[in-house]
Amino acid sequence: MKIHALAVLVVLMITIIGCGGSSNHFVYVVGRGANSVFGFQQNSSGALSALSSAASTDSIPVSIIVHPSGKFVYVANFAGNNVTLFATSNKGTLTVPKDSTTNNPIGPFNAGTNPISLGATSDGKFLYVLNQGSSNISVFSVDSSTGNLTAISGSPFPTVAAPQSMAVAANSKFLYVANPGSSNISGFSINSSGALSPISGSPFTAGTAPAFVAIDPQSKFLYVADPPKNAILGFTVDPNSGAPSAMSGSPFPAGTNPAAIAIDSKSAILVAANQGSNNISAYSIGGSGTLTAASGSPFAAGSAPVFVAIDSTNNFVYAADSGSNDISAFSLSGGKLSSISGSPFNLATSPTWITSQ
Repeated sequence: MKIHALAVLVVLMITIIGCGGSSNHFVYVVGRGANSVFGFQQNSSGALSALSSAASTDSIPVSIIVHPSGKFVYVANFAGNNVTLFATSNKGTLTVPKDSTTNNPIGPFNAGTNPISLGATSDGKFLYVLNQGSSNISVFSVDSSTGNLTAISGSPFPTVAAPQSMAVAANSKFLYVANPGSSNISGFSINSSGALSPISGSPFTAGTAPAFVAIDPQSKFLYVADPPKNAILGFTVDPNSGAPSAMSGSPFPAGTNPAAIAIDSKSAILVAANQGSNNISAYSIGGSGTLTAASGSPFAAGSAPVFVAIDSTNNFVYAADSGSNDISAFSLSGGKLSSISGSPFNLATSPTWITSQ
């Protein structure tokens, strides 16, 4: 099954837990060969240093997400067809929690075939798992105390064939899926039980081969990376129905083969990783959602960046350089990216996915 154009089945996860000094900031890297999560500490300048221990996953981890509470981390295992649960600590270590009665490890949890992407509602009540091989979405309720997952009634919910990327709106009302093989995006409404219902008119035409989808933190604008057209598609989201409509000026030019998108927490800046041109495009987001290239954009990264993230403070940008096995790190100011001292940071494997919280 196709996971990502020219990408290795490895995932880099960047997440910020807490808002204090470097001791609260951690980076997690998942590598295919080791089937492990490797941890790094992020200091106040954005530089990374490796933690001492790794946590084991199931086979071929490809996506990772931190629960909104910051207490748990979930990993989608592409070949294992399941999700691994970890509990976090204030030192950045990850451990598999145990049942208080049986003392048995909690999880892993069965998903569909070839889970590839994860999402969660902002209140942390529900976890969503996009299954590329079985073309559906598994939905779980989350136990806020233990992190335990329970499939909800009606799960899994069908999607278009071979979906690749998923985004849950911050208002927890809508969910969107990029379907590169069908040249469209699917939209779903989320009800109070976490169940999904297709939005009227879904799926919606979206470029040539939409590979990645992201929605801004205000749940007003939807952006889609279209690698064959070297462009970012922009849509406005109807606040009632969730239906996307192409915005004025879309599509917006990007570098070669944009593979991923990230948006800052203020819905002011969007960055895109351009796999084919080895750089990062940066844009300001206008009041109507239109994108304007930042001064100096694009900014040079390593070889074949396939993912990008903006950290929770909006101060740093990280790019996963799959071709050079490293992480390019940048400071972010007014839409301009400046390389951080020590960047790029070497990895023992090829990173392909970054997410930040």
